[in-house]
Formats: sequence, C-alpha cells, structure tokens
Amino acid sequence: MNAAPIVVGVDGSPSADLALRWAADEARLRHIPLKLVYVVDSPGPRGAYGYLTDEVTCFGEDLLNRAKELIADRQVPATAAIVCDDAAHGLIREATGAAMLVVGSRGHGGFHDLLLGSTSLQTAMHAPCPVTVVRPRGDGEPGQVVLGTDGSPRSAAAARVAFEEARLRRTGVTVVHAWRGSLSEATAGLPEQDASEVKAWMVLNDALAPWLSRYPDVPVRKVLRKDAAARALIEESAGAELVVVGRRGRGGFASLVLGSAGHALLHHAACPVAVVSG
Repeated sequence: MNAAPIVVGVDGSPSADLALRWAADEARLRHIPLKLVYVVDSPGPRGAYGYLTDEVTCFGEDLLNRAKELIADRQVPATAAIVCDDAAHGLIREATGAAMLVVGSRGHGGFHDLLLGSTSLQTAMHAPCPVTVVRPRGDGEPGQVVLGTDGSPRSAAAARVAFEEARLRRTGVTVVHAWRGSLSEATAGLPEQDASEVKAWMVLNDALAPWLSRYPDVPVRKVLRKDAAARALIEESAGAELVVVGRRGRGGFASLVLGSAGHALLHHAACPVAVVSG
C-alpha cells in the first residue's frame, strides 16, 4: 500500500518556498512522498472551475519544476499537480487522505500589513488532515516541540502528533497548560488560588498520562501558566521546533472552528504551527 503523502502548496512566494523546504524535510523524516500543488484561480465558462489555458499550464509547470529543484537535495519522492479552484478549496480538496497539509504563512495575495494569508487560515480551519502553517523561526538551534493542551479530545489528537514529531526529531516535548481557573469538587476545602492550581495540574497530568507510556524515550517538560493560552504558547514558541495545537479547545462558541489560541499562534508564533483536528 502506498503511503499517504504530505501535500504542500506552491506559488513561488518566499513564504511558500519556506513551507516547501519544511515539508520536504518532514517527508524525509517520515519516509513518505511529497505532493506539490499549485492552485490556479482560473474559472472557466459560467464560473465553473477546471479550465486551464496553455499559458497558465506552462507557467504552472515551470513553477513546479522550480519547486522540485529547490528540494532536490532532500532526495524525497515528489509528484506535482496543477489544480483549478480558489487556493484554499483546492488545497483542502487535495489534502483528502494526506498525512499532512503544509502551507506558507503568506502568499502573493492580500494586503501587505496582514500577518496571515487567508489561504493559510482557511486551510488550518477546514482541511481534513493536520495542517502546518510554516512561519519563520527565530535565531538559534531548533528546540523542543511545544504542545498546547486543555484536556479536550482535540488536544489529545494534538498530543499524538506532538509526541510523534518529537520522536522523529529526537527532541523533547514542552507541554503547556494555561488556565483561568474555576473550582471543582476534587479541590473543595483548599484556598481558591491553591485549588485552581491543583485542578490545572490534574488536567495536565491526566492529558499526559497515555503519551508518557507510549513514548517513554521522549523527554517531557511541563509548563503550567495562569494566563491566556495564546500568550503562554506564543512565548514558548520562541526557539521551538514546532507548536502543535488542537483545532478547537474547550473555550469559545461551538460554531468557531479554530480556537482563539490557535488563531493567535498562526498570526504570531515564532516557529511553524501544526493544527490538528480531533
């Protein structure tokens, strides 16, 4: 059976080139193929997508050939596709059955003052597989994989990805649990400040327990913060290899697909961010 590929969006922008290199390195770590996708916003008759002119096809093929040259030193098996659709929907469709979708944080479109491209945000919200938005890393050697957890099923799915990424990279996991805190029966009788902290430790330790046994060789650092999750994770992203979060945590409205912490990370993290659906 063929391994599911990593799909990466290609558009020739510096951000997409950074994502392409990251995706190629990830595919090499996992020993799986890479699929390069160039999406052309080129509607055909009556607005139906699927119409490609010879000129657009030639441009796309040149772009994809250049992309393959950029990652030739990675020696990763790669295929390529030109897709007619809007960028987000085209990539989401191509990501069906993929191991991961990788995109840059910015493309050619949009206003220069926007920190995150709309395609990056839409794919992170709706793709059927884990999505990594590759933001530039800061200076210094790559550090640990950072995992944001709140004890929800979606953060459990994120934990699986984070521990596997740390194992592949031979590094550790920094597990961050931030809370604003309310009391529970388990902490009744304790002072309010102590009780909320005890409850937070319980959530963190319960969330970690299954992964400590499955990945005994992965070092774990625990970070407990009485703070907004977004601020805690952004601070921990400095010098990190990767930040991994679930698509939506416990907070917010049910209609929100991407939690506030994930949204803030995609805009401000100091390293690539992986968003994992439950």
